[in-house]
Amino acid sequence: MLSLVRSQQACVERICSAVRWAKRLVVLVGATGQGKTSVVEALVLRSSVNPLRLRGKLISDRTDAVLRMMGLVGLRPEGSDIEMLLRLQNKQPLGIENGIPEIIVDDADHLPNDVLRLFRELSSGAYGRRWSILMVGEGALVKRLQALNPKPALPSVILLPRWDQYDLEEACAELYRPTDLSARAPTLLQNYSMHPKQLLRAVADGALVSGVDTRAEHDDEPFSVQRIKFTATIVVGIIIALLVAILIFVQIDREETAASKDTIVPLTPNEQ
Repeated sequence: MLSLVRSQQACVERICSAVRWAKRLVVLVGATGQGKTSVVEALVLRSSVNPLRLRGKLISDRTDAVLRMMGLVGLRPEGSDIEMLLRLQNKQPLGIENGIPEIIVDDADHLPNDVLRLFRELSSGAYGRRWSILMVGEGALVKRLQALNPKPALPSVILLPRWDQYDLEEACAELYRPTDLSARAPTLLQNYSMHPKQLLRAVADGALVSGVDTRAEHDDEPFSVQRIKFTATIVVGIIIALLVAILIFVQIDREETAASKDTIVPLTPNEQ
């Protein structure tokens, strides 16, 4: 698993500070796929206390949210919503001194308005003590919280920053072999700075294409040399074969010429 980059680690520290000192609702805002879940997971791992984790996509209404919290705490879900909320106040606030919220609501931008109002009431102490709550969602979540009636106190809003070149180089140094991204980084960050997974995938695809092109260039050179050597060998072989053939033809021609001449045999005196 990829470690948090510099900007994500700074975001975790800001959340801890807001939970520890603000003592109210904290909202983490980031785009889809920007890495909000990674930041929250790193936040939870910093403490031995497990917060109550809720998924906004799964909560249908106010009662559903209360029942889920009762189940996570381990209390029997009995009575009305108000009675169950009052019983929840007996839960001791743990982890706040370490900057860990008691309740974390992922995908909070999917919550109905009455459930948003419930968490705002819990964070303001409407049922006894104040609850430390971290709501995670996209930018529209802040506007919806501000539009609730009666007007609530403004939450502590933390924006998950875009990746910069330092983040990109840090992640690539962990995932890939050392490579110089100075030329490609501005274009990559302009297109994918809010989408780390797509950003790293684009880096990987670019490295793969570059590697294929490089290998092709290196492969072309020895192939050309081999082809030239092969052609030269054939030409030399043909020349040698022609020379041998010429020598054979000349030798044969000489033998035929010598055989066609009349041989004069001198007679001795006795034969005369």
